[in-house]
Amino acid sequence: MQPRQTVVEAFSTFVQFNADNFGGWIVDPKLRRSMKQILAQGGQENCDRFWALYWHKVWQAQSSEIATAHLAAYLQEVCFWVSRKISLN
Repeated sequence: MQPRQTVVEAFSTFVQFNADNFGGWIVDPKLRRSMKQILAQGGQENCDRFWALYWHKVWQAQSSEIATAHLAAYLQEVCFWVSRKISLN
């Protein structure tokens, strides 16, 4: 699996499978636009942890679908590795 390199990628891409294997990352254009807009408005933090907490707070306060989607994108990588580990045991 090729790790995502930027916070925009981390919060706007989802695993694409090729059969049962990792096939790459697929971009959700709506999530990508959302992240880029926030970064353009001065959200220059480049730390995944900052953005995970940011989107979690938005989700808690507003039950926002976009926040839920950003968090789901962020958790793709760890979910992939956990499911892979479980399936190999």
